[in-house]
Amino acid sequence: MGMNKKMFVGVIMACLSLSVQAQIAKWLVRPNYDSIEMTDNGLLKVVSNGKIGLLNKDGKEVLPQEYDSITAFKEDRALLFKNGKLYGITDSYGRISILQGEEYRLPAGVTRFYSGLLLVMQNNQYFYLNTEGTQVFGPFAEAYPFFDGYALVKPYVDYRKNPNETYYDFINVEGVPFVLQDEDKEDISFMSSFHNGSAIIAIKKRFYTIDSENCKLTPISIDSTFNKKSLVVSSGKEIPVVKGEEGYSVGAKNGKFIFDQFMRLKSMELSGKDPIVCKFPSETERTYASVFSGLSKGNRCGLIFNGKELLPPQFDEILHLEGNLAIVKADGKCGVITVDSDNNFLFKLNNNENIGFNHQYYDAKLTTLMPPYIKCASATVASHSEDCEIQIESRTESENVEGNTLTYNCRLSIPKDLTDTLTAHDYFYSLRYDGLVSIPYKVTISEWYVKYYEVNLSNTNFSISSVNDTISVEFDLIKTDVARNDESNYFKNVEVVASNFSEQPILNKITENHYIFHLFGIDQERINFSVRITEIGCPSIEYPFEMVFVKPKPRERNKKTTVTITPVQKKATSVTKEIILLD
Repeated sequence: MGMNKKMFVGVIMACLSLSVQAQIAKWLVRPNYDSIEMTDNGLLKVVSNGKIGLLNKDGKEVLPQEYDSITAFKEDRALLFKNGKLYGITDSYGRISILQGEEYRLPAGVTRFYSGLLLVMQNNQYFYLNTEGTQVFGPFAEAYPFFDGYALVKPYVDYRKNPNETYYDFINVEGVPFVLQDEDKEDISFMSSFHNGSAIIAIKKRFYTIDSENCKLTPISIDSTFNKKSLVVSSGKEIPVVKGEEGYSVGAKNGKFIFDQFMRLKSMELSGKDPIVCKFPSETERTYASVFSGLSKGNRCGLIFNGKELLPPQFDEILHLEGNLAIVKADGKCGVITVDSDNNFLFKLNNNENIGFNHQYYDAKLTTLMPPYIKCASATVASHSEDCEIQIESRTESENVEGNTLTYNCRLSIPKDLTDTLTAHDYFYSLRYDGLVSIPYKVTISEWYVKYYEVNLSNTNFSISSVNDTISVEFDLIKTDVARNDESNYFKNVEVVASNFSEQPILNKITENHYIFHLFGIDQERINFSVRITEIGCPSIEYPFEMVFVKPKPRERNKKTTVTITPVQKKATSVTKEIILLD
């Protein structure tokens, strides 16, 4: 009654044995830092023990961790500070222009380049540096950053003769002074920085706006008449500039001007009018997209990649997600996760071959193939299936330039619902590697219960005189060709079950493998019965039979009933296997 060899081969060929290729999350930057921040130009600012460095998006060092602070990159330049002083200027490739020894310091509020020029102070004088750190303009008694292509400065008339004698002026990015037609710069008593294309200027006590494109002067008036009484003028020839916490204020007889720390006009208050407030454009917030999203459980966080769970909750915190990078905190330290799209780790169970259970257990091998950068010493495999026990002591490792391999022996428990035909069964495994834990991955493989016995009936055709006769059925259990070639008789329980008989037959054991049962009072055309064999810890396997009764015809000389017993053939089914990630 067992599966013959031809049928067995045909069923195996109909099955797909597949292994699981798992997407790899890996450390781009290992969690060795106190903090990691993504800069506007895509570099990674890393901090340990108060020292700051820069990495690129490949995790390679751009600047070593030896700086006290690094400003944000603006116009592809950032400022470096070391030992409390301005140390140098760097670009996004880590090329540094060192300013050491120059003793430069930054004016209040200045942290960046404007129009390719950096405003610095040295010995209480102001200078402009280019991106190479070279002085290009200065010294000035007072100066502000460039806006609208011009910078407000106070040059010296003759520093050697009188360092206190200065005047107001604008310079462009070439260092060329602003030209005021028909006006003497000696008559200018105040100037502001440009903002939105215009600035405030006071000439001979009168206040004007000046246009940055055509140098046009427009008097400021409290009304539309522009007569002498409506013009905004100062109280005296000298115009006092009062410095406050957030900027400057300048008063007039019939108005007041408020400027920010860079001398850009914030508001203008004219007599009899509501204040005119100047709006400063807010710096555009950096927008970004990410292939990652976060998930959390309790106080732990994990990662979703392209809509599917990649790493189950295992981090303290997810700090930032951008592009294909995720900044995370693990055990108090920060690192960067990315996804390796060129490699996979691969789970293979039983070398992808179908599994035939002989008894309660089956010993198989579980192989995990990994890319070469995941070292075997950092990796372990965990089973998430109760019916698969990994034998930890059987671990073997293999490493070469093409990849690394972990192999374990596994003891598989026979599934409770397994039959003698191929059935898909799922096992779940996860990999712990480099301080990360993967999600459980499902490995589907085809299994069946290998019949160790066949049921051989002693007599399959006989006659009975009447329905009240006792029918005796004898059978032997004969080992199949897949059983071990020894004299062992596996501990088993043998039963006979009749599906359409009022009283279940009583089975008698004659010898270890020879049995007999009796049926009484037969008045049916057919009876279905099965010989059920159960090994300890294994599902039962039934060998079904059909008993057919053919009664004699009324005028037939032979008055006996013919009994025929035939086995019921079971069809083998094919199974297509699938690989599914456990979401």
